[in-house]
Amino acid sequence: MDPRRASVSNLTCWHGKPDEQSCVNYLKSGLPRRILYYKRGEWTDFPESERKVIINGCRHQMPCMYALFGYELVLVDLLCMVMSNSTTKKRNSVAWIDEADRCFFPSQSFDEGADEPSEQVSGAVRPQTSSVPPPPAPEANVHNLQRDSSTFVLIRKIFLSGMPSFVKPENVLCILEYVPKDTSALVQHHAFESQLRSRIEKRGDANVRDAWFGSTTQEIFRILAHGFGSAVAPTAGAAFGSGIYLTPCGRSFSSVNLCGADQNGVQCMLLCQVILGNEELVRPGSKQNSPSSDKYDSGVDNHAEPRCYVVWARHANSRTLILPKYVVAFKLPPNLQAYFFDLRDVRCDKYPIRNIPDFNRLTGPVSVPTFSPLLREMYVALPDVAHPLLYTVVYAMVQNHISPIDKELLYRHHLEFQAFASTDDEFFRKITVILGDRLPVSELNRTRDHRLVAFMYRFVD
Repeated sequence: MDPRRASVSNLTCWHGKPDEQSCVNYLKSGLPRRILYYKRGEWTDFPESERKVIINGCRHQMPCMYALFGYELVLVDLLCMVMSNSTTKKRNSVAWIDEADRCFFPSQSFDEGADEPSEQVSGAVRPQTSSVPPPPAPEANVHNLQRDSSTFVLIRKIFLSGMPSFVKPENVLCILEYVPKDTSALVQHHAFESQLRSRIEKRGDANVRDAWFGSTTQEIFRILAHGFGSAVAPTAGAAFGSGIYLTPCGRSFSSVNLCGADQNGVQCMLLCQVILGNEELVRPGSKQNSPSSDKYDSGVDNHAEPRCYVVWARHANSRTLILPKYVVAFKLPPNLQAYFFDLRDVRCDKYPIRNIPDFNRLTGPVSVPTFSPLLREMYVALPDVAHPLLYTVVYAMVQNHISPIDKELLYRHHLEFQAFASTDDEFFRKITVILGDRLPVSELNRTRDHRLVAFMYRFVD
């Protein structure tokens, strides 16, 4: 039996119940090789990045899936052979050619706004489906916010407030607001509200927080359709036990490396409301998957300065403790994206950075043998600076001109560099990414060389 058959038999189709022949055609098809949509009287190939998203969905027995089409969210329904825009509600016919070069085109093709269905391209192999009018557009659970709306501006500000300052407003492509409309989404929303009331009655305070969840675009859209319980497998074997990990609202940067990028470099992050109740302090290395006692409801790495919230695996399948609110789609230049992907998962540090000292008191590598080639690693030759400088000098000069997150990241890289956990090239690249064009170049060029010489005497006798 085809493994997709069970998937189809249990499917609640977005565009209504597909007829039996449509299901047979879908099951007869191999994995799509080309996927096309009907526009202005012609069949056009999907862009490469969207094609890969749809093929990957088919590989995981998902006949209906969301994809970002440019800056628009579209729902592609291969069972009903329809693509619909979640914002404009416009619909287009969809067709595909599988790996065996078999063609699957609808018996009638439509493009929203066309008066009459168009005939098929000559020679196309068509499945035998009944001639029916275009199915109604689905009730999408998202609304694409206008860039000049107050909500868009507010959510973008929240997103950027948790980012290093090299992430700019123009890096935010679009923001989708979660608006539950279909039955499944409404049930999940009502269940969240019920859990909220229950937690208030039990604890006096439900302790609801905004938090970020980073993942692939497809997983995020599965969450919007089916909720966290069925769409997300709890993280097992992670630093704080088994559960769903979320990042506090002011630290969106620490979830970027979890957001898979599509072929165009677009990433998505989900802003949620989470019912934390009584938070239990969890130590790194914990094997927990549930609260240690009835006094607690969730896990946290630090009460005063949380870096990570954990909704335990025991609760994750209830679909009641986490509610999606907004999807932020963003695109970073390749060098910035590479920086985040190289960044260690800062949510789960065994020894997290809590107190950042005055940069004037920082020193370079602490045990450098005389004439060691590592001696050169104490210097950075920054762009537009006349001579190499001790990076600690640079740090001290910029510390009052950068954001707290920039400062935290610089200090993190300082500790890595001190421990010889990064090469001089890697260290230099990280510094220049964070500081960018904010270096006080004129002041650096006025720095006297005797500061370097004095430092050198500490190592060379």
